Amino acid sequence: MVCPDAELASRLRAACAELGIDGVTHLAQYPRIGALAAALAEHQANLCLIDVATHAEFALLLIGEASAAVPVVALNPHNDADLILRCLRRGASEFLASPDPAPLASVLDRLRLLSAPAEPLKPCEVYCVIPGKPGCGASTLAVHLAVELHRAGAARVLLVDTDVQGGAIAFLLKLTPDFHLGDALRDRERMDHDLWGRLAIPTNGIDVLLAPENPSAPVEIDRTAAHQLMSFWRSHYEAIVIDTAGAQPAAIAFAQLSDQILLVSTNELMALHSTRRSIERLEHHSIERRRLLLIMNRYTPSTGLKRDEVETALKLAPYALLANEYDLVQQAVLEGRPMAPASRFARGVHALAERLAGGGQPARKRTSLFGLLPRRG
Repeated sequence: MVCPDAELASRLRAACAELGIDGVTHLAQYPRIGALAAALAEHQANLCLIDVATHAEFALLLIGEASAAVPVVALNPHNDADLILRCLRRGASEFLASPDPAPLASVLDRLRLLSAPAEPLKPCEVYCVIPGKPGCGASTLAVHLAVELHRAGAARVLLVDTDVQGGAIAFLLKLTPDFHLGDALRDRERMDHDLWGRLAIPTNGIDVLLAPENPSAPVEIDRTAAHQLMSFWRSHYEAIVIDTAGAQPAAIAFAQLSDQILLVSTNELMALHSTRRSIERLEHHSIERRRLLLIMNRYTPSTGLKRDEVETALKLAPYALLANEYDLVQQAVLEGRPMAPASRFARGVHALAERLAGGGQPARKRTSLFGLLPRRG
C-alpha cells in the first residue's frame, strides 16, 4: 500500500484487518521512480494500492510502473471521472473511492474474478439496428432485443448507442454514464478488459455503452475506428446490438461490419417512404438488400399498409411484425425499464431474438408471430 495520506492509510489498514487480510506493507511516502517494482518483489506482493489523491501526477507514474508486475488499485476518496480514466489508461485494474471494508471486499472480489480462467465464449453475432424514419421505435427495439437475446441464451450481450445527437438508450434505461462511446473511441487502440470494465454499464443482464450526454461532444466514427472497437467487442461478447440514428456515416460504418442489419419502420405511408430512401442509401454504400431484415414496429393493419402492401412498396418482405403497445411502452420509459416479458411487444421481440439466434429460422410456426398482434375489428 503506497499511501502518504495517514488517515486514508489508517482506514485501509483497519478495513484489511476486518476482512482478515494480513501481511500489508505500508509505504508512507511515494518511492522514487524505479524503486516501487523492487519493493513489490522484495515483499512478494500480489497487489498494489496507490493513493492518487495526494499527488496525482506522480501517482500515475507509479501506477504505470507497478501495473507491469501486479494488479493495481487506485485510491481516491473523491469522485473524479477524469482521474479514474487516467488511472485506467496507466494500467490500474480497479478504483477504490471508499476505504471501508465493503467497497474493498467488492474490489478484491472483482480482481479474483478477473484472475480466474474464463469459459470460452460462443461465436459473436452483431445486429445493427437502423431506423427507416426517426421516431419509429428503433431504440426501444434495440433495448428489448439486447435483453431478449440474453434471455434467449446469449451469456454476454452488449448494447451500444451510437446516436450522438439523440442518445435515447440512456433516457430509456435511466442511466447516467461517467464514460461513453467517445471515451471508447479515444482509447480504442489500447483497450483491454480492465479499461472496458469501467466504460460499460451493467443493467438488466446486459452491458451498455452509452452515447455522450452532451450532443456537441466530438465523436468521429469511421470504418477504421468501428473495426477496432468491433474486434474488441466480438472477443468479449456473444451478441452485440448497435443502436444507430439512421443511415448516417456512423451507422454505415457499423452496418458494414455487422452480421445482421435490422431496418425498423412502421406501416404508415410516410414512414415507408423514408424507409425506402434509407434502403437506397444503404445500397449506395454496398450494403445489399438481402442483408436487410425489415422489422415492422407498432404494426397496425387497420390504420396503415398491410404486410403484403409493405412488401410491394419496399420490395422487401417483413422479417417480423411487432405489436403496437404504445401506452405500455410509454409506461416502461417513464419507469426506466424494459417492458414486462409477458407483454405482446416483449414476446414478439423474444420470438425475433430466438429466430435470429437460430440462424434466421422461426422458432415456432410462422403464424405465431402474427398471433402476437391485435386482431382487426
